[in-house]
Amino acid sequence: MKVVEPVNVLILLVIVVGIFAFLACRYLLRIAPLVYATAVIRAKEARLMDEKGFEELILSPFEDFCFVLENTEYGKYVGGTEYEEIERGLLSYKKDLHDEIVGLIPERFEEVFDFLNREWDVANLRTVLVGMHAGMSEEEIKKRLIEAGYIFNLIEGLPGKELEEVALALEGTPYNIRGGIEEYKATGNFSFIDVALEKVLLEGMLEKAEGKKRKELRIFKQYLQVLIDSLDLKAMLRGKAWGVGAEDIKRFLMNFEVERDYEDSEGVKEFLERLRETRYSYLIEDVREELDSMEMEKKVDEAVLRKGKEISTTETFGLGPLIGFLVMKEAEIRNLRLMAKLKEEGVSPEKVREFLLCL
Repeated sequence: MKVVEPVNVLILLVIVVGIFAFLACRYLLRIAPLVYATAVIRAKEARLMDEKGFEELILSPFEDFCFVLENTEYGKYVGGTEYEEIERGLLSYKKDLHDEIVGLIPERFEEVFDFLNREWDVANLRTVLVGMHAGMSEEEIKKRLIEAGYIFNLIEGLPGKELEEVALALEGTPYNIRGGIEEYKATGNFSFIDVALEKVLLEGMLEKAEGKKRKELRIFKQYLQVLIDSLDLKAMLRGKAWGVGAEDIKRFLMNFEVERDYEDSEGVKEFLERLRETRYSYLIEDVREELDSMEMEKKVDEAVLRKGKEISTTETFGLGPLIGFLVMKEAEIRNLRLMAKLKEEGVSPEKVREFLLCL
């Protein structure tokens, strides 16, 4: 029987320990930036507004809206006595928050999270086009723009132009939405511009994410699929409500896997019933005769919010917490903007509650 020399055993142990130490160091170096980012995000998540804070805003008069927010993260941003001033403050807060989050993201994910900057191109383009739709003056539209994104200088020059000039100016940029503008001109329905802008943003996100093979992006890709499903569902619901045919609606969809259901169904309710047997079922909870399209879209947004929160718990030290926080913060800011608008218009607290996303 051959006896293993103690010296050989010791060398083997040193090699094994060395390999484990090397792999552990590599792992720690890889997750260290995410661990720090997660800690910062969890601290921010703890400062999200709770039900009590929202209820205080709902019950307070519009004149006290900024006062109630004074001791929150929004306090130094919001002010004034008109909705437009409050909205601009909330958007300025969101811009600074995005800048901070971009600074937390590890370098290897920077390209994927580039959508946090591109969101401002889309938001500013929407501001310009909504302003044109509402007949606002050039000065008023410019006042509502947020200086952020990649093509701010181009967008700043769009107010005052005709729609065709806007479409031409955007050709050659990632935001070519001529299809949405043409549909809007034909129908007067701004929904098509909204969907076209969101589709452009999601297509950019998908291109960046699919180009990366990192396992750490699995959660991000799951969330991206939820966003794509929700955009397609909302576009199809609007299409059914406005009588848009299958061939025309295709231009506004990322995927179109339910073409027969779309074509054969009579009205929104029957279409939703058919979707219960499709991959969109997780976004559909309630189908009632009296369910209007605005309420349905709110329910879709709430389903996206639930999925985002679910994703945030999937990875302790990954992109999950970051994605979950972004989803919840987006919903919080959306609620605050909507609440301020409705309260300025004199809508009752009971009605305001109906429009808010349940966080």
